[in-house]
Amino acid sequence: MCDSCHRRPGRRLFPEASPPGLNYAVVTGRLLDEPREGGGPGGNPVLVADLEFPVAHPEHPRLLWAYATYVVELPGDVGGRDVEGLRKGTPVLVAGQLSQRLSLEDGRAERSPAIVASLLKVGPQAEGGR
Repeated sequence: MCDSCHRRPGRRLFPEASPPGLNYAVVTGRLLDEPREGGGPGGNPVLVADLEFPVAHPEHPRLLWAYATYVVELPGDVGGRDVEGLRKGTPVLVAGQLSQRLSLEDGRAERSPAIVASLLKVGPQAEGGR
């Protein structure tokens, strides 16, 4: 233990056990490809999928402005049986903390916006019944 800060050296701790609303997102959209196995920051296995969702025009909310994507990381205990139904094109609702995913391509490090999921819902109800 570090006597001056009363915590273990290494990773910093959050100021609270569960900070309310800190970097949190809820997104509905469709999977762009088949989910794949990946690793979390500590080497823990996660399921990784690319999620595409529509973005409204900032000045005209009824108009489609663009499509955006996030990488979704699903830790092993999130999603339950719904994870088995994940396929390309599946509509999903994902909620979790915002993060970044680091990947290496052609010897270069690439960062992608990511959501570390704490909630996953699969099916048409995830997109409001569309």
